[in-house]
Order: sequence, then structure tokens, then C-alpha cells
Amino acid sequence: MMAVKIQIKDMAALKKKLRAMEKAPQKVVNGVMGDIRKRAPSWVATEVAQTYGVKKAEITGQKIGTVKVRGASLEDVQIVYTGRVLTPTHFSMSPTAPKEGSYTLKATVIKGQRTAMGKVKKLTKKQRAALGKNFRGEGTRSSDHSPIMLMHTGAGSSDKTQYIPFQRKSKNRSDVQAIKTISLPQMVSSERTMPGIQKVIDENLEKRLDHYMDRYMGS
Repeated sequence: MMAVKIQIKDMAALKKKLRAMEKAPQKVVNGVMGDIRKRAPSWVATEVAQTYGVKKAEITGQKIGTVKVRGASLEDVQIVYTGRVLTPTHFSMSPTAPKEGSYTLKATVIKGQRTAMGKVKKLTKKQRAALGKNFRGEGTRSSDHSPIMLMHTGAGSSDKTQYIPFQRKSKNRSDVQAIKTISLPQMVSSERTMPGIQKVIDENLEKRLDHYMDRYMGS
């Protein structure tokens, strides 16, 4: 499990308004903080989904990690993301189930970069028998590693993930490892997304602050 915290770093544009907020009605403060809790996770999710191949709905729906907004003021507010490293099933993986014959497993972790994870070749009857014994034989060569292929998760419900990519790492039948990509905290804190996230949070907070000050203070 990984975690990351987002804080408001660039307060320059807000300092003047923050000083004004010292005399602002509590309604202004409550309104801004309420908007941060309700809206900020969606702002962040939009930025992440523009860069990575994950769906925004999976982020906001907390299907790939959790998000909590902590703090009582703009100075100490934190948006905390936690989550495990994800399998490629969350990144438009194809195929989603094993095919008869040969197939290539692909996923889009980063938008615009479709990546091949591995190729599964069509096996002869003899090779399938060998594969059933040790998951190592493919083609004319043998390896301690199996090809990356799809394995059933055992999920009973059809709305849950049925297959995930895995690879056997040694001759030991139990040495099976699921293929992993990146976690939600890593996506949120990456150099690809963090500048945009900070910018959109700062800009939207200023807009919401203006909105409530106009509404309750007439300024």
C-alpha cells in the first residue's frame, strides 16, 4: 500500500484573499473548505486521466485507491491518496480473456503509448502438455520463465476482473507473479501530473474563494 499527500504549494495568488478571509464570515471559510472536499478530488482525477490510461470514474469512484481530504483551513489542507500497485487490467488491457491461438497482451499505462507486455504463441499439442506441467515450454526453447499470459482470478461475479496477466518466474509451479504497473499515489505524485494538479487546484480554489466572498461579502 502506498500513500501520497497533496498540499497547496503556491499560495501567492491567494495571500491577499486569505488576509481578507481573516475578517470573512465563517460561511466563506466553510464554503471554500466544503468545495475542496467535494471538488478537489475530481480536479485531480481529471489531470491524472489526461496523462494516464486509467478512467476518471475509477479514480473518483475510489475503485483503484482511496482519497481523503484533511485539514480545517487552506493553510493545512491535504488531499491524501492511498492505493496498491495496479495490474494492467485498469489500463485498457487487451485481450481481457485468453484467446485460442496466438495473442499479444497490450495496455496503455501512459496515454498515447500502447505497450506490448508479451506474446503468447499458439502451442502444439505436445507443447500444451508440457506447459500444463511446468508453464515453461513454448516454441522450440525452454526457459525458467513462462511467457506473460492471462490467468483466471477465481472471481465468481461477472462484474469483477476475471483474468489478470501473470508470469511464472522459475521452475517452481507456485512461483507465479502478477504483472503490476503503477499505483494511484504514484500517478498523482509523478512529474507528469503534479505541476498540472497544483495549477488546477490553485486556480480553482481562487475561483471558489472569489465566488464565496462575492456571495457573502459583496467584494
